[in-house]
Amino acid sequence: MTESMHWPRAHRMPLSAGQIKSHNADFRVIERLPEVASGDGEHLWLTVAKDGQNTAWVARQLARWSGLGPREVSYAGLKDRHAVTEQTFSLHLPGKLEPSVRLLQVDGLTVVEAKRHSRKLKTGQLVGNSFRIRLRNTDVPLDQLARNWQMLVEQGVPNYFGPQRFGHGGLNVVNGSAWLLGRAKAPRHLQSIYLSAIRSFLFNKLLAQRVLDGSWNRLIEGDFAQFTEGKAGFYCAEPEVTDIERALQAKISPCASLPGLSKDNFPALTAREGAQLAPYADLIAALEARQVARHFRKLRVFPEAAEFEVIDEDPVLSFFLPAGSFATSVLAELVTDQGLGPGGEDWHE
Repeated sequence: MTESMHWPRAHRMPLSAGQIKSHNADFRVIERLPEVASGDGEHLWLTVAKDGQNTAWVARQLARWSGLGPREVSYAGLKDRHAVTEQTFSLHLPGKLEPSVRLLQVDGLTVVEAKRHSRKLKTGQLVGNSFRIRLRNTDVPLDQLARNWQMLVEQGVPNYFGPQRFGHGGLNVVNGSAWLLGRAKAPRHLQSIYLSAIRSFLFNKLLAQRVLDGSWNRLIEGDFAQFTEGKAGFYCAEPEVTDIERALQAKISPCASLPGLSKDNFPALTAREGAQLAPYADLIAALEARQVARHFRKLRVFPEAAEFEVIDEDPVLSFFLPAGSFATSVLAELVTDQGLGPGGEDWHE
């Protein structure tokens, strides 16, 4: 399967040229966890700032520093190498003394905090990420760019999965499909990545169609709606007028399926989704056969706590996104950058 990973834009504003990550410091990310370390327990929560290093590599260095096995070092989500990011790792140290932070000498790594906690930090245990992104060499007047940004903040953007979910050139989808359909083998450590990439691709296809028909931000028949804050929601076989209004007011958002096996009374795919994904029926059947559960994902996301400032004639965007949403999908509605790729977002929901 070879298909484009370029998804239609929702907003009609002209794109600005711009370079997203000329320097690592142009793309800053701070993850937000649902709890803070208590100061007591058998796990050491180590918060670090990293510059030019990827998460998995840092985890291996921490394991070596602490004398632990790789499985005893965990983190909530992956962050890109080409950025300055702050994230927390947990190290399982039952009955053991903490290794000396002074002996942790890793290029591009600075310890922000080291504190004990009673629980392990698990994959996906994340509220979201705060971003601060500097755009260089833009060609739209700054006042117009500020207005464009404000429009995105107010109206939201399509909640596409970003390019890092699909691997270089979409190979996670291509190789994952071959494995899922029994045409190739896959290493065990890649299988969950492949499943995630395939489901994300199918979701993006559904969202792209909603963008094209103009319903990505509206509640229509058969939708599952989620409240803008959180994941609680309800089914809308026939949306009521009050629900349609709440969607227009951004109090609730329509969702689409991450295909898999339905475990409730709602169909695995609506009739509309089933028709749109008919070319991928064999992949969906294979997902169900593997007991991969169907989930819902909001079709739109709103940049929160958003700010726009100018530094040396360069626009700087600051905003927060909930876990599972991608800054690259926000930026794709504002600027065009051939180098726009993995940018510090979580790879796990």
